[in-house]
Amino acid sequence: MAAKTDSRLVETGVSGLDAILSGGIPRGNVILVEGVIGAGKTTLGIEFVYRGATRFGEPGVVVVFEVSPDKLTRDAANLGWDLKDLERRQLLRIIYTTREVFHQELQQADSLLIEEANKINARRIFIDGATGLMPLGAGNVARETFHILVQGLHRENLTAILALEAVALHGADAGAPIHEESIADTVIRLRVEDNQRASTRSIEIVKSRGHEYQMGRHSFRIVNGHGIEVYRRVQAPRGSSRDRAAAYDPSSRVSTGVPGLDPLVNGGYYIGSTTVIAGMSGVGKTVMGLQYIGEGARRGEHSLLLSLDEQVPQLLRNARTIGIDLQPAIDAGTVRLYYDAPQEIEVDRHFYNIEQIVAEFKPRRVVIDSLSTYGSALGTHGRLFRDFFHALVALMKEHQIACVYNHENPEMLGMSSMMGEFAMSSLVDNIVLLNFVELGDTFRLGLTVGKMRANPVNRTTHECEVVDGQGMHVLPRALPVPPKVDFSAYHGLVSRSPERRPPLPDDGAEPS
Repeated sequence: MAAKTDSRLVETGVSGLDAILSGGIPRGNVILVEGVIGAGKTTLGIEFVYRGATRFGEPGVVVVFEVSPDKLTRDAANLGWDLKDLERRQLLRIIYTTREVFHQELQQADSLLIEEANKINARRIFIDGATGLMPLGAGNVARETFHILVQGLHRENLTAILALEAVALHGADAGAPIHEESIADTVIRLRVEDNQRASTRSIEIVKSRGHEYQMGRHSFRIVNGHGIEVYRRVQAPRGSSRDRAAAYDPSSRVSTGVPGLDPLVNGGYYIGSTTVIAGMSGVGKTVMGLQYIGEGARRGEHSLLLSLDEQVPQLLRNARTIGIDLQPAIDAGTVRLYYDAPQEIEVDRHFYNIEQIVAEFKPRRVVIDSLSTYGSALGTHGRLFRDFFHALVALMKEHQIACVYNHENPEMLGMSSMMGEFAMSSLVDNIVLLNFVELGDTFRLGLTVGKMRANPVNRTTHECEVVDGQGMHVLPRALPVPPKVDFSAYHGLVSRSPERRPPLPDDGAEPS
């Protein structure tokens, strides 16, 4: 059964926008959409009217002053919208006029403009280039002019979007308040933001009378053949079910797929747990990830690998070199490999895509390769990476997925920190450390279980091998360790610089 919608709200129909508007905009609101040139104001307004006519049976009016109707319909066609068809079906009127005529028409009881809107029973209206309707810098005159415009729209019970040029309104101070914002019911601000040499678009609900909405700047794109796609900021709350999610099943475990490793991790990873495989480049993290996915394929479990490091053909090739052919499982729909380029990653959109894949595919196990690449793209010292990782962990726990994250720790011989500058260990349930061990003139590969939340941990280092055609396996023997000596035989334990005490005399007395 479809969920009931609030009849007092007008759904915009714009992908992702109604979610941050808590379902839509109160009917009859006058919506101010501000932004610089190229921010997407016209696209948002046209889509609002188009979706109303095609999805919700609400005819609409578009009023333009500079752009001719022919250009408008041409540009809309590039986004997959046939405005001429809507006009033929009496679901749309495009009115091309001057600001002076429009302003006069709104004040007339027998307005021809209102008559045109009433002919098609219009419920929505978009006015493009509304800045010029108000005399700038005229104080009370400008305020009164805008009042007349708003009253005319309210009188006809039209839910209206007015596009205003931010530079023209705000001048040099793009954050300065304007009187139109105080009169409008809803204010939406569009931005084009610089990110080093890249640019991204963002949308912010500054205010909206009569209902709740999600604050903050959310990302959006204008997609050819579709229109606007809004992606909630990754920090925004998703619901109580995700907030309460945890790895709560104490019995179900997921096999690692690495021979010899399951006994060291108490039989496998808990469902809903977060595991980090940490080690420098070349120790076999991706190999372990492919074996984890391959084990899922063997068991018929839905398994997903998300990569920022290697594209799908290369992952398939690498899997074949260790004896795993993932293509049949991909063809059967039990395995998915997903690659996203990290160069100009838009974190809100990227996280939205992951949410959609997880909700639709419902994997039991996931590998993410790698955290260090996310850190390079998002930075590790601000909040963005931490917020993203928090959201990712919560998403996986909500869906009870045993997720493995590969993480490159650049330290080669010995680790001073299990996750380096990524101060995220508190969010992680399990940490498996891979490191080179120098014995004689050879580097050997050692594996140590550094952490297993709610599990006993044996931190003995075991030797591993990566064998061509077979992958990684943990050898049954541990690397040589010195004989166990009591702590009482050492100085400096707390300072982590232990030194052996001299042996006590035979009579047990302390040496003088």
